[in-house]
Amino acid sequence: LIETLKRQGLLNPMEMVPHLFALQGDLKQPRIRALALKLLVDEGGARPSMIRQLLAEGIKQSYNYQRKVYPDVDHVTALVENQNDKVQIDCIFGQIYKDSIRNSRTHSIRVIRSLLMLFSPSETKMTKHTKSVVERIPMLSFASEVIAYLPYNHLGDVLFIIHHISGIITLDGHEVMTKLLTFLSPHGLSSDEKNENDECKLERAAQIEIPSKMKGLGVLRKKAFDVSAFANLCGEASVLLLLLRLSNFLREAYSGVTTTRLLEYLPGEKERVADRGVTRVSNIEPFNSYIPHETHVRGKVGRSATTSVLDNSIRQYAEFRRLMRENDEKMSIHSGDDISSHAVDVSSQQLGNKRKRSQCDSGSDD
Repeated sequence: LIETLKRQGLLNPMEMVPHLFALQGDLKQPRIRALALKLLVDEGGARPSMIRQLLAEGIKQSYNYQRKVYPDVDHVTALVENQNDKVQIDCIFGQIYKDSIRNSRTHSIRVIRSLLMLFSPSETKMTKHTKSVVERIPMLSFASEVIAYLPYNHLGDVLFIIHHISGIITLDGHEVMTKLLTFLSPHGLSSDEKNENDECKLERAAQIEIPSKMKGLGVLRKKAFDVSAFANLCGEASVLLLLLRLSNFLREAYSGVTTTRLLEYLPGEKERVADRGVTRVSNIEPFNSYIPHETHVRGKVGRSATTSVLDNSIRQYAEFRRLMRENDEKMSIHSGDDISSHAVDVSSQQLGNKRKRSQCDSGSDD
């Protein structure tokens, strides 16, 4: 129907494209997906700027389509397995990205930035018209799969993603961790180790089948411990957890991502010929985008439901703390000297600028 209306000029492309993006999420109807993709590719050839502008919104549309059409599906995914010589995992938006976006570095960076903005605090904060952070996690899991498996062919795109994630973690990761530790501290669960780098009780608990039943964690079952508040804090941490997983996955998936290259990388740097033509390594563990749905408690629930929420929250907290610790170690070991020297350079430059302004002000007074 859409193809017929388009051919007769009865459809506005701006109204049509979001629906075509949504149909890319119909994984149970490959024929419909293929036809929608053909129309998208045609529109990408005629109006490439429109495809680039609507891709991030199209991802939301595709996620919402799967949720509404297949409500019984537990995990909404943006990935398909292609059986060629060997099983290959591809993103459902991979072809349109190849045809309409990745040939231009400027356009690919803009699209990648728009996808990463879905994880920004301004996008994830609660307002009257948006869902809570916890309610948005399934969609962010879907978006993280898209970012992980888009067919990048330039190392600069991958470096930009890791660099951008590093900035988000630096700004928001420690703030969220501080919130969690502040919440856990009155219950004796945040500073029970002599060394902050050692595993805490909750990290050890996460390694057993039912974390909340571990000996020594009876405090979790007392009324004073607010399971709902802890779960919502862990939900907030899960947004950053997805980004930490994504950064680690891309470091392994692209051989050109080395410590030296990451330290040298600047978002506005001149394009390097050696960065062109990269491909994703296939023999690594698939990207893990799964975050349990039971992440918060609404109203009165049974004991089993509360235990499920609590156990999932403990696992999320443990993984978040571990990955934050590993991230801090990477930053301190690999970039300590570079960061120190950079800080000195920046401070010197700022001091020089202040002196210049002071001289200008004194000159104007005279």
